[in-house]
Amino acid sequence: MKRPTAHPWRRYGFGALWLGQSLSLVGTQIGTLALSLVAVIHLDAGSDQLGVIRALQYLPFLLFALPLGPLVDRKDRRRLMLVADVARAVLVAAVPLLHALGLLSLWWLYAVPFLLGVFQALFDSAYLAYVPQLVGRERLTRANRNLQASQSAADLGGPGLGGLVCGAIGAPLALLLDAASFAVSAVTLALIRPFRRTERPAPAAPGPAVVASGAPASEAATPAASAPAPVRQAVATWWREVREGIVFVFRQAELRALAVETAVFNACEQGILVLYTVYAVQELRFSPLLLGLTLAAGGVGALLGTFLSERASRRLGLGRTIVLGSVVGGASFLLLPAAAGGRPAVFAVICLGFGLAGVATGISNVLQLSLRQMLTPDSLTGRMTASLRFVAYGMVPVGSVLGGVLGSALGLRPGLWLLSAALLFGPLAIICSPLPRRRTLPERPPTGGHTKALERS
Repeated sequence: MKRPTAHPWRRYGFGALWLGQSLSLVGTQIGTLALSLVAVIHLDAGSDQLGVIRALQYLPFLLFALPLGPLVDRKDRRRLMLVADVARAVLVAAVPLLHALGLLSLWWLYAVPFLLGVFQALFDSAYLAYVPQLVGRERLTRANRNLQASQSAADLGGPGLGGLVCGAIGAPLALLLDAASFAVSAVTLALIRPFRRTERPAPAAPGPAVVASGAPASEAATPAASAPAPVRQAVATWWREVREGIVFVFRQAELRALAVETAVFNACEQGILVLYTVYAVQELRFSPLLLGLTLAAGGVGALLGTFLSERASRRLGLGRTIVLGSVVGGASFLLLPAAAGGRPAVFAVICLGFGLAGVATGISNVLQLSLRQMLTPDSLTGRMTASLRFVAYGMVPVGSVLGGVLGSALGLRPGLWLLSAALLFGPLAIICSPLPRRRTLPERPPTGGHTKALERS
């Protein structure tokens, strides 16, 4: 049977998006490591201060992810992504400039990550809603696999490359590569041909003869007195749309389980990464290159897992594969504090831990993302993504601060043990849901914005 052929502009549009994102993801990996090294090496930040920096980068997901959902469903998603990329390029480039001027302090490293997080929340909400719109639902799994492969490749090469770059030109200047990658992503987005999308009609405003209170226009108050009514109506409409996204996610048993598992994983993993960065530099005496190589091991595993995801799903079933990936991905982090012996042995065990975690999460992430998108109608995709980002990334600041506090109170290695063990509670949400019984993706997403009963395949 012949496969339907995509319109050329769709195919080329996805190619441009894929290219821009691939470069941007590598730049982000370099920038993340460089920003941490700027804090630890140049500003003598401890685990608690590094935890605050990481927390501030994800705090905007907690504050703004939900309000951004209706914006993404109403506006041009490509244009929102373009604005976010330009803003992030400017913000990242500001850090090496401040360092060169002798003005860089921890307060700047608190402000810049927070603002980066604001535009990251905007970009992510628009991006995950834009991909199904760009490629079509029938090609969604393959598109997600390719994009996840780029993420895994960035995880693989980014930290090692970041370590090399930071060692060669210094962490502050390495951030310029991250800024350049955002600029390239913005250019590729600008090259994608815009297209019409089906908009939901906006709620009707009160007619000319009736104001918000229901009184005839002739009895209405002066314009100054009645001005707040449209504002209140707009806020009420906005909140109703936000609530629709939250209700949609938490009435779906499978989406609810994925949200809880991801929240636990992200919170604990972020705390682990905060502790591990300081642990590797201060106690293991790893150079920036060795630190980057251990993190790159996760990228090796994730890249392998990405290409194994469809095969694993066919053999084990979609739900069982997601469960297995969640369990193995969490348990693998226990190898980080367990590593002992000489430096080569410690390095090898830590690489193994990150590598196994990468394989498991690489397999699971592709399937989870496709399932979420196929369970959601296009009119709710932005709000579904925003709601899941709110839950999943909203816990990251908590994990970052918790990691810093545990490192200061218990020590770096005991903190790693505690957070690695806590990761194992996340898979319970999936195991206790209907998801393990699902064999395949739904054939098509629901057509309406209301929650419907899901048929098992």
